[in-house]
Amino acid sequence: MKSKDEKWALFWCNLLHPVIFGEIEKEQTNLFLKKLCLQEVVFPNGKRKRPTISTLRRKLNRYRKDGFQSLARKARSDRGASRRFSPEIIDKAVELKKEQPRRSDDCLNRFLEKYYGKTIPKSTLYRHLRLAGATRLKLGVSQQKVRIRS
Repeated sequence: MKSKDEKWALFWCNLLHPVIFGEIEKEQTNLFLKKLCLQEVVFPNGKRKRPTISTLRRKLNRYRKDGFQSLARKARSDRGASRRFSPEIIDKAVELKKEQPRRSDDCLNRFLEKYYGKTIPKSTLYRHLRLAGATRLKLGVSQQKVRIRS
């Protein structure tokens, strides 16, 4: 478990510890959770807010079912994949760049606009090109400048 994830798990464990460790009777659990959701707390990301009753119940149920590890935040299943642009569009942009490495983002976007009716922001396009190894530097078209003080 990463340090950041561990902080979140410890936060929820600390918040719910009276219920988790049996300091509160089962009949009083709902009342405790309702009182807890009225209090403002500082979350591990530094934000001050009140946890919702549904979140508290969900975290408590997760702890009871799967233990401490389940209180940590989960990584997104679609991490690294574009949600806004289909893989087909991104693959076409990579193909166009590999075909002609000196094509700029404006030129690539003109092709994408023509084929798919969509354009990709420069930063997003470059990120996907870099991941696919289709930047000018990786394709060997341009050399990185060596800066030497004279």
